[in-house]
Amino acid sequence: MGAMLFAGEISARQAADWGMIWETVPDMDFDSHWMTQATRLANGPTAAFRGGKQALRASASNDLAAQLALEARLQGGCGRSRDFLEGVPAFLEKRARQFDGC
Repeated sequence: MGAMLFAGEISARQAADWGMIWETVPDMDFDSHWMTQATRLANGPTAAFRGGKQALRASASNDLAAQLALEARLQGGCGRSRDFLEGVPAFLEKRARQFDGC
């Protein structure tokens, strides 16, 4: 509340300690770090990411029963996806996975 009302400067360390930010990166590493992160997301199971974001957004307005039902539906869908059918064998075979977002 104080940060919002008084708009004082908050250091990166303080913001991390307060849970306001997830990660800090030195300025000189910023571009390469976030390009790596963006690439990881783009090459990951994007359908599962989409479901996770949907569940997280819904959690603020759902009661427990509705949230559990939503998560069960989303997980079921992910379990029938091509990404899942690719990811499990790739993991077991210790090979790179080739997700297509479906």
